[in-house]
Amino acid sequence: MAQKFVESILVMGDSVAKGVVFHPEKKRYVFSKDGFIRRLKAILRPSVHDLSKFGTTSDYGQRILSEKLTDLNPDLVLIEYGGNDCDYKWDEVAEDPMAVHLPNTPLKVFEDNILRMVQSLKKLNKVPVLMNLPPLNAASYFRWFTKNDPQRAHNILKWLHDVSKIYWWQEKYSYTIEKIAQATGAHMVNVRGAFLRQPKYQALICEDGIHPNGDGQALMEKTFVDYIVKHAAYMMA
Repeated sequence: MAQKFVESILVMGDSVAKGVVFHPEKKRYVFSKDGFIRRLKAILRPSVHDLSKFGTTSDYGQRILSEKLTDLNPDLVLIEYGGNDCDYKWDEVAEDPMAVHLPNTPLKVFEDNILRMVQSLKKLNKVPVLMNLPPLNAASYFRWFTKNDPQRAHNILKWLHDVSKIYWWQEKYSYTIEKIAQATGAHMVNVRGAFLRQPKYQALICEDGIHPNGDGQALMEKTFVDYIVKHAAYMMA
């Protein structure tokens, strides 16, 4: 197969890739000017088409990928999903903690979605690059979605049993991404490892417990740049 340099990159992801952070003074979500994809745009030679979108899941990414490939014809596609996929509808859990509740995207469906995306890219000689999930802060996230409401927290904990379950459940989705990369030979940027190697990774997460803050975004940028520098010679179709 003839080799060619990567000239254009397509980013498919959710609010983490979009650089969404919770602004502590404004008390709302904002798009950070220092989001890691924006930072990469200023650093990388290839053009970067950022189609990441707040609140999206792998279902959305898998559904629109072929259309975007036709429109943009990128050489490399960065896939960043999982944070919304593994999440639950907490209002419904709080309302009926004795019911059966499923995540937004069941784990097997998530695995199939990511695998199909990788396989479709490889068939078209595109370079798939996966990103695993930044670790969340389970205690902060629990406080966030229970909204300082003791009864809501009580009901959700009745279903959840243990706040730490939030962490290891999200970790399963992150591990699934790693497993797919290993099985398919796709590139995988280990953002999670970069966070967990920090003395206190929680300081890199917004008060909502899930979105990397400005320092977290800077760490993701460094992790990507280090990976690209190391693997640039191989990141070609």
